[in-house]
Amino acid sequence: MGARRQPMRATPRALLRLALLLSCGSAEDQPRHAAAAHCASRGRTLIAFGAHTDEQFVQHELTNIVDAADAMSRGCPAHDVALFVDASKGYDVLRHPTNGTTVRVPFARIKKNASAATRAFVSHQLLMASLPAYVAEDKRYDYVWVIEEDAKLAQGSWDQLFRKFNRSEADLIAHIRRTRNGMAALLPVARLSTRLIRAIRHDLARIDNRERGAPRRKIHGAFSYQLCRGRSWCATEAIPRDWLAVYRAKCAWSGAKFERDAATWFNPTSHGLLYHPVKLNAPTSGRDFKRYNCAKTFAKELSENGRQRAAAANRARGHEVAREAAAPAPDSPFIDRAREMAHGEERVGTVVTS
Repeated sequence: MGARRQPMRATPRALLRLALLLSCGSAEDQPRHAAAAHCASRGRTLIAFGAHTDEQFVQHELTNIVDAADAMSRGCPAHDVALFVDASKGYDVLRHPTNGTTVRVPFARIKKNASAATRAFVSHQLLMASLPAYVAEDKRYDYVWVIEEDAKLAQGSWDQLFRKFNRSEADLIAHIRRTRNGMAALLPVARLSTRLIRAIRHDLARIDNRERGAPRRKIHGAFSYQLCRGRSWCATEAIPRDWLAVYRAKCAWSGAKFERDAATWFNPTSHGLLYHPVKLNAPTSGRDFKRYNCAKTFAKELSENGRQRAAAANRARGHEVAREAAAPAPDSPFIDRAREMAHGEERVGTVVTS
């Protein structure tokens, strides 16, 4: 996977960069790596995994992602995994499985010192606070997969998802949905081109500078999608629905529920399914749990999954019945005996002449 980079230190200069307060160059730059035809890659890719919590539950998913990146990189442009963690926290369990790049993000300080536009864009997401500046100064990558710690993939492997879009030239690959801020990308799992990320950084600076025609400040999903749709060079692509099992912004599954239900969730495809949000100790009560009707949501989605499973079973039985009906019916023993007798009579009555 190439030379390892040393972990980033929270120097004053790095803080300034990470606060997204510097202007950037042209967003319409071209990919720096040619496509590798034999492996269908569009160039070198960074997989950015953002984690606030220090849990084996999160470590397990990170290890799966690193294994998938290794599978993608064999003989092809590298898929490098960088672990982004909160510099203000201690981590005893969570670590990069191969001692690769670990970026320690001064998250609280960035939020405190950032502009209103940047704070609105970042919200509570560690990766959104650090990626624009990080990617702008790193010239190795053409694309970045962003994966949050509460995203999971079950009944498959992450490299299935990476391979699905490896040929795509889209600048933004994500689940697209309608929100109160307009159409938006849901970014717990998404792929962005580095030129789109630099364009995001540039437009945030335009807002800070109060330039004429600058976009309105919005949270990262809406900001990224609407920026891309407004650029002639920027293309979007949706993650198909058949990749999404339970995929939303609110009402997190607990670790116990994920372990119980995800392995047997109805999956008519040959690839894995994405889940978000999944938190080891997700709340099962409280104000937000009631506000978003999470208990009803869980019951409804479980019922719908059962309905889909039953419908698929009924279709399969229907196809089997149809095949049986179309097959020729076997003859009864009486018909078989009658044919034998008729055949014998034909032999007896046959006159052979020389």
